[in-house]
Amino acid sequence: MVYANFWGLSFPPFADDNRPDTFVPVRSVSLALARLRYALGTIRGAAALFGSPGIGKTRAVKMLLREFEAAGWLTAYLPNPSGTVDDIFAVLNPAGANQGKPAGIAGLQVFLSDLARANRPALLAVDDVQAARGSDFLETLRTLLNMGTDERRALSLLLIGQDGMERKLAVASSFNTRLDARAIIEPMTDEETKLYILARLKAAGSRHGIFTRQAAEMIVELARGNPRQVNRLCDTALVVAFGLESTQVGPEIVEMAAGDLDILPGGAPFLLWPHPEPEGGGEEGGDAQSDDHAEDILAGLASGE
Repeated sequence: MVYANFWGLSFPPFADDNRPDTFVPVRSVSLALARLRYALGTIRGAAALFGSPGIGKTRAVKMLLREFEAAGWLTAYLPNPSGTVDDIFAVLNPAGANQGKPAGIAGLQVFLSDLARANRPALLAVDDVQAARGSDFLETLRTLLNMGTDERRALSLLLIGQDGMERKLAVASSFNTRLDARAIIEPMTDEETKLYILARLKAAGSRHGIFTRQAAEMIVELARGNPRQVNRLCDTALVVAFGLESTQVGPEIVEMAAGDLDILPGGAPFLLWPHPEPEGGGEEGGDAQSDDHAEDILAGLASGE
């Protein structure tokens, strides 16, 4: 927990995890999920999700998989495109894999056909497709789309990737005609970034201001709408503030955190953390800090300012 108890938080709000309660569906994510939800759930085919590194693709996909699972689907997530047919079978049917029974393409065909006959749809999500070597793995995935019964397709397929995935799909030319939707997650807007910070803090139980408005604006500028960068900056800033025994995170602490992460603009050097002033330190410095911390993002946004 490190710093969480210091502010009365139930968990670190900016940890790199997949907690459902910290998912923030900003507009771009909501639009992408709506397109994927329809393409995969209604048309029952294949779709692709694009986005830059750290933009939240995997997080959004895992939320989508939870939705489909709650609706009775068999869902599976393959974190990389370097697997074999047996690897695909293992994520779709962990029980069978634990029994040590090799699947192969024939075993997978039987498994998926049985699912189709039982009227149980399946959804497989494959991440980092841009890293696939050659076209063999993509051709294997395309083959899975043909499995099932005469009346029902057995599998829906979601491909996830960043720059380069479109070129990979173009090499496997038949894939372009099989995709029912292409969705993209864009960087958050400045206002969405501030609301994202607020939502993550509230999810962890924050009931008072932690980040000042000026600190939030600096995070907006440095992170450029990338959720992973926002999380890294906020989490490191909270650690720095905890170490300095500061009850709020102002821009000077965000600057220290950015120095730790080596993301200061212009290649500015790493910043050493200052030692906290002794109690009863200079009044002038205390007044300046008080003025700087007069408004914080949590209180400001909560009141609709």
